[in-house]
Parts: sequence; C-alpha cells; structure tokens
Amino acid sequence: MIFMKYDKNYSLLAAELLTPRDNLPWNNERVMRNFWMRPFLIDNQVTRAYVESVLLKENKERTILRDTVEGELVGLSAVKHRFWLAEYRFLEKLMTFRQLAIYAPAFLSLSRIMPKKLVFNRRLVVQKYLELHPLPKGFFVTKVCRQFVRSSVLLYSAEKLIGATDKFISLVIRSADQSRAANCHRVAMQLRALHLMSDQEICDQFKCEEEYLSELVLLERLARYYRLAVDDIFRISAAEIKHFWDVQC
Repeated sequence: MIFMKYDKNYSLLAAELLTPRDNLPWNNERVMRNFWMRPFLIDNQVTRAYVESVLLKENKERTILRDTVEGELVGLSAVKHRFWLAEYRFLEKLMTFRQLAIYAPAFLSLSRIMPKKLVFNRRLVVQKYLELHPLPKGFFVTKVCRQFVRSSVLLYSAEKLIGATDKFISLVIRSADQSRAANCHRVAMQLRALHLMSDQEICDQFKCEEEYLSELVLLERLARYYRLAVDDIFRISAAEIKHFWDVQC
C-alpha cells in the first residue's frame, strides 16, 4: 500500500508515487541496459550529486574490477595498454558497476582484436555524421556528443553504429533545453510513464531490479527538487507519452 504524504502547503508530492512495485517478473539474465537508452538526458546539480553518490558507494567493487581489467590488459604492448586502460576509465564515468561488470568481457575482447587505428577511424565516422545534422549549440550538447563519439565505437558494432547515432541525435535534440522548466517537465513525463507502464514493460525497460530501484531513487530526488505535485503528473495524458520510451539504441 502507498501512503501519501502532504507538504506544509498540503500539496500532495509527486515523489510519493515512487514506491517500488512488488514481485515484478524480472529475467535473471545478465543483460546490460545501454546508458544512452533513455527518453531524455537531465544534467543538473541533483543528477550530478546522485552520480557522485553512486560512484562513492560502488568504489570498492569498481576498484576491484578495474584492477582485474588492468591485469588482463598486461599482455598488450605498453602503448596499447595505456590506450585501452584510458578507454576503460572513460567508460567507468558513464556506467554503473553492474553495467561495467557485464560489459568488461566484451571490452577485453575488443582490446585484443580491435586496432587502435580502427577505433579512431570509427570515431571520425561518428563525428562527421553528427556534423551533418543541425544539432543545437551549447556546452551541454557539445559535452554529450563528445561522450557519445568516444563511447559509441566501443558499444556498437559497425553495422549498428549509424543507427545508434541516429537515435542519439534524436535524444540530444529532445534534451538540448536544460532549463529548469524543461527538466521539470521531463521528470513529470518520466513519472507519468512509469505510472502507466505494465509490470512487464518495466522489466523490459530496466532489465533488472537494481536499475529500476536506482531510477526511482533519482526520480524521487528530482521530483522533490522541482516540487512536483501529483496534479503535475496526472495532467499528462497517455497520448503525450505514447512514444516516450521508444528510444532503444
């Protein structure tokens, strides 16, 4: 049962809608949720603080995994070792520990078979492809484009690279406006979408309970930060979010 709480102004807080659902039919397969697979990107003090808290919480496990990966890279030449370790450290900043643990074997395989020159060539392809599209200007867009260019060539095969970039372009355009009003609306949309999703849709979207619970924690902090009320959530129609989660990369 969900017990609703009222703030001092007797406004029902939207954050109270975020009680996790029980007995969801999670699949036990270790499937990584792609971190670019989101309806929107929100970059503010709340999300940055949350990421820092996750990094701190996972520090011990991350250190052990990093040492393991570094040990596996020892057989490479010094130049290749430095390059691939730098790539891993870059991905560390974008992934949760669970995502890193699932992806690490594929990363190590790439380090052995993918020439450094090919990595740079694919980055150039993605960069040039992005430049063909009139993306919004600004620090935020520049930052996430730089992150995508570097990470995409490690996450997607050559056959899927351009398709994934097309979806990233749509994501960037939807996320370019990082104003308070725009981000507040995005949080409301995410809350409404979660409210309307079936149990199976939640499992399909988040892949595992850990990712789902993590998303709820972040959304609760964002909802409180923006002082969202229940009315802000339920005035959003199902039609408005018909394609809300259709952003698979």
